[in-house]
Amino acid sequence: MSRNIFVQNLSGHDQEFEVHGWNNNQNIVVGPYQTFTIKAPDGSSGAIIALHDGHEGEQAEITKNGFGGNDFFDLSNIVGAGGNMTVQQVNNPATRKGDPLFMQHLNDAWHQTDDATRQSLQSCVHLDGNGNVTRIDAIKDFPQLETFVRTFADGKTYIGVGAWGGSPGNANDNNQSSAGQGNTDIQ
Repeated sequence: MSRNIFVQNLSGHDQEFEVHGWNNNQNIVVGPYQTFTIKAPDGSSGAIIALHDGHEGEQAEITKNGFGGNDFFDLSNIVGAGGNMTVQQVNNPATRKGDPLFMQHLNDAWHQTDDATRQSLQSCVHLDGNGNVTRIDAIKDFPQLETFVRTFADGKTYIGVGAWGGSPGNANDNNQSSAGQGNTDIQ
């Protein structure tokens, strides 16, 4: 059986996404307030990754009809961020992963943090001319960035490197990879 993944752009500008595992691995551009539908056969896995100024950002990682007949998905910021992204099973907000206000929370935290923290993050936090954060680099490459992001997003999104290679990972990150409820369309 094939299900759908609905990629919705809730912003007022075009948004490009890398698509891995579906759509012939071709990028998509979703117009403002538009939806792009991707066919996702049962048993398939892939990722939808937002691009910001040509850099990878937040990503939804999805396995359709995985172990026990459930969908598995998470929303990860380990390769960067520059927007607000969530993933959930259609009509089931209890399965939502990600922070729908991630960038607003990031900017609030950035403006409230001390100068020493801002100085330590200047190489991986990118700002506009008004001093607002436009994107961040890969969290996995900057331990100090992971520490900072956890101050406002811990438990809301997958931030660090989870339980891999013998490491127990972070419990809140591991919880982000929990199963959905059955096999449905994803948005």
